[in-house]
Amino acid sequence: MIGYYVHHHGSGHLSRATALARMLGDDLTGLSSLARPAGWTGDWLQLPADTGPDTDEPIDPTARGALHWVPRRAAGVRARAAALSAWFERARPRVIVTDVSVEVALLARLHGVPVVVVAQPGRRDDEAHRLAYRIADRVIGFWPAGFDVLQTAEPLGGRLATVGALSRFPAAGRTGDTATDTAQAPVPAPGEILVFSGTGGTGPGALAAVVRAARAALPERRFTELVDASAAQVEAALARASLVFSHCGQNAVAEIASARVPAVLVAEERPFAEQESLAAALAASDLPVEVMTPESAESADWTALAARLGATDGGGWAAWVDGAAAERAAQVIRDVAEDRS
Repeated sequence: MIGYYVHHHGSGHLSRATALARMLGDDLTGLSSLARPAGWTGDWLQLPADTGPDTDEPIDPTARGALHWVPRRAAGVRARAAALSAWFERARPRVIVTDVSVEVALLARLHGVPVVVVAQPGRRDDEAHRLAYRIADRVIGFWPAGFDVLQTAEPLGGRLATVGALSRFPAAGRTGDTATDTAQAPVPAPGEILVFSGTGGTGPGALAAVVRAARAALPERRFTELVDASAAQVEAALARASLVFSHCGQNAVAEIASARVPAVLVAEERPFAEQESLAAALAASDLPVEVMTPESAESADWTALAARLGATDGGGWAAWVDGAAAERAAQVIRDVAEDRS
């Protein structure tokens, strides 16, 4: 039995769990306060929420910086830990995957259960992240090897498995992409620019400022903004786009890469400098991407930049998403479950 804890913030965690469930089969039990996702065939334990009226003004929620969310005397925190402890005893899991929770990783290890931690990009040098990495049997990074997107002082060595980026969508074939069938490649609409407007921040954000500058400089181009769209709508819009403007969230970048579309990426302010770290790594790469800031957007030659990106081979994104990340991650998890790690 394998347990997979899914954090309740962000759809990307749920997408990863669903992709891995297809690889690991019914041996995988989902653990989350989120509802069971459509198509999940294994067990699903819906956990109590770890928030409530008694956490509106939480008391010492980080245990003086040692953890991330353990407010004192919070009923939801207590109920969640109790539900997980009862499941550990009942199911006797061979391994727990946490995506992402330091507290769940620690609780599992205190029960003697091996732990695989899914890492996020960013500067993760706080005590809580370092503790999670220290107790983990393996740490999975959903980005390719050779990209410096995780900064932590905790030595990971061979315990870190960089398996490549994972997208909800299959990797598309585009010109120059030898990993896929280019005969099935979608044909972008001439001149169509797609704007991914993400959630998770506050205010209009840096992406909005960059898009505003681009619109003013490219009045002849059609900009289509996508907000709160379904997976099918996102996939269809990416297939039509010749260029994408997006925040630099890990899942957004993976979906752009899977569609093989050149992109203008903008790092929004997020905890632990998550998007800034990812943007810096992408900016230093040979991938079909231009990383912009509101300041650089004001002085950019947008006509030349759009022409250059439009002529760029989107197949270069195959180095970021090659379609095999879920398979590699599942093998890492199996290795820990079977004591081969």
